[in-house]
Amino acid sequence: MSKSTARTRARQARERLRAERERAARRSRRKRQAAVSAGVVATLVTVVAGAVVVQSGRTADNRPVIAPAGATGDEKLVIPSGRADAPATLTVYEDPRCPGCAKFEHELHATINMLQDEGKLRVDYHILSFVDRIVSGKGSKYAANALAAAQNAGKFREYHDALYASPPPSEREDTFGDKQALLDLGRKVAGLDMVKFTAAVSEGTHDTWVKKVQQKFDRQTAVRATPAVFLKGKNLLKDPEHPLTPERLTQLVEAESSHRTPGR
Repeated sequence: MSKSTARTRARQARERLRAERERAARRSRRKRQAAVSAGVVATLVTVVAGAVVVQSGRTADNRPVIAPAGATGDEKLVIPSGRADAPATLTVYEDPRCPGCAKFEHELHATINMLQDEGKLRVDYHILSFVDRIVSGKGSKYAANALAAAQNAGKFREYHDALYASPPPSEREDTFGDKQALLDLGRKVAGLDMVKFTAAVSEGTHDTWVKKVQQKFDRQTAVRATPAVFLKGKNLLKDPEHPLTPERLTQLVEAESSHRTPGR
C-alpha cells in the first residue's frame, strides 16, 4: 500500500469518527430537548390544574348580607359595645388571628370592660379577616362570623372576651379554622343560645357581612394593620412616648368623662 493511499484511508477514518461523534452529539441534544419539553409541559399541566382547583374552590357566596343585630354605621359594619351615649368612644380594628390583637386584649380588655360598665366608654369594633389571605386559612373569617353571631345573640362582649382569653395564637396555626373550637368557646358564655349560635357558626350566617367589612377596610387608607385603636381620631398605639397601658387608657377616658356626663 502506497503512503498516499494510507493517508487517504486514515483521513477517511477520522472523518467517519468525527461524523459519528456529531451524530451522537445531535442524538444527545435531541434527548435533552425532549426531556426539557416534557418537563415544561408537565409544569404547565400542574400549574393549569392547580389554577383550576383554586378557581373551582372560590365559589361565589351570593347570599344576602346579614348584619348582626345592633350593628352600626352607614352600612352596619361596626359592632358597638358599651353605652351609646358614653362620653368617650374607642374605635378598634382587630383580626381574630392577629397575635398583636390578642396581646392588646390580654393587656387592656379588663380595663375596657370596667370603663364600659361605668358608662364612660363605648367601643366600636371593626372585625377584620385579612390574615386568612396573608398566611392562608379560614380562621379569621370563621371567628369574625362567630363574633357577629354572638352579637346577634346579645353576647358579643362575653364571647369576645372568651375568644381572646387563650394565649395569643400563631397566625399560621389557624386555630379558629376549626369551627368546633369556636363552638367550644360559645359554651363558656353564660346565657348564649347554643342552638342558634351553633347554626349561625356552622352555616356561616354572617359570612357575607364579614366579607363586606373587610372590603370596606381595604378601600380606606388610614389603617393598614391591626391592632389599631383610635380615640378622638388618634391611634393610641402609634404614640411611642406614651405606651397604651391600662393606666394611660383610664386617664384618657376619664379626661373625656370630665368634659361630659352620659345622657347630656
